[in-house]
Amino acid sequence: MKKFSMVSILLAGAMLLSGCTSNKNGTEVTTAKTTSPAATNASEASNSNGHYENDGNIGENGNKDTTGAVTSEGGLANGNNHGGESSAGAENGAANDNGAGAGAGSANGGGAPAVNTTVDKEGMAAAALRITKVCWGIGKEKDSDNRPLDAVNANEQYGELGGVFVDNTEEKVIYLTFDEGYENGYTTQILDTLKEKGVKAAFFVTYDYCKNSPDLVQRMIDEGHIVGNHSYTHPSFPDCSAKEVEEEITLLHDYVKDNFNYEMTFFRFPKGEFSEKTLDIVKSLGYTSVFWSFAYADWDVNEQPAAAEAFETITSATHKGAVYLLHAVSKANADCLSDVLDYWANNGYRMGSLEEI
Repeated sequence: MKKFSMVSILLAGAMLLSGCTSNKNGTEVTTAKTTSPAATNASEASNSNGHYENDGNIGENGNKDTTGAVTSEGGLANGNNHGGESSAGAENGAANDNGAGAGAGSANGGGAPAVNTTVDKEGMAAAALRITKVCWGIGKEKDSDNRPLDAVNANEQYGELGGVFVDNTEEKVIYLTFDEGYENGYTTQILDTLKEKGVKAAFFVTYDYCKNSPDLVQRMIDEGHIVGNHSYTHPSFPDCSAKEVEEEITLLHDYVKDNFNYEMTFFRFPKGEFSEKTLDIVKSLGYTSVFWSFAYADWDVNEQPAAAEAFETITSATHKGAVYLLHAVSKANADCLSDVLDYWANNGYRMGSLEEI
């Protein structure tokens, strides 16, 4: 897949409304919806790519149309995700440098001239991109080292905002991470295997998990694993206000610090859904946002593959600097983990810590 520029993302959003659903790789992906208003609640089919398409932006004074812009009197959406102060008559209420509607055009477009009728297209694009929802998923294209090109490109695009998708290294190192939304009885087996093999991993936990499985969280800490912040209630962050985003992180951070005397520094976005704005907030709170360069549909407890099939799926994607996302609710993952770790070791890979990236 070619690297997408920030402007190309916006243009894609201007043509599509999108939703997020899981693809065959087990990641949250973006799927195009029909432009018919009646179809906006229709079921969303999964695709094999799931990256870089986005929802339209909704202004507080307007409705979302199929271009992702605000269609009502409030003007175009600005960086604060709301319309400006212009009255009816969008022709004279054009967006100003802040992306908000300006002037006081009449309902038919006549009347007094607007204060500023110049549309700062670049300013509007930058503002819209900051709040554009990206649903992280990995396409099929790989480089010569078997690394997903999407992950390599995303590292370049979002690295300055603290996003980590893959370790751009020539060393044969793998970073193993698990998501823990709830306990399904397999984490003890996973921890036992990691201890037996002398491997450290990262476990991204929610508040419910910490509250309901404190002994397992304490064991993760005691045995030298990283415990990461997966948010307090697991919402889609681009749909939250800046205050809500901050609270989702700090509430869990403070809970873990108070109850386990442990300071978390790594964060994983629920569902892999993020925006530039939310990445920036996470970074401002002292966190590194960890995504992944491998995931598959292991989270569905009713559709678990055989251990041998899971082993083949996981090991066939092996690449330098890989960030593996596995779900600890998966019986298949727990059953094949020992063999997977042996495969990596036998092929010259070592298990790294996220702190190295």
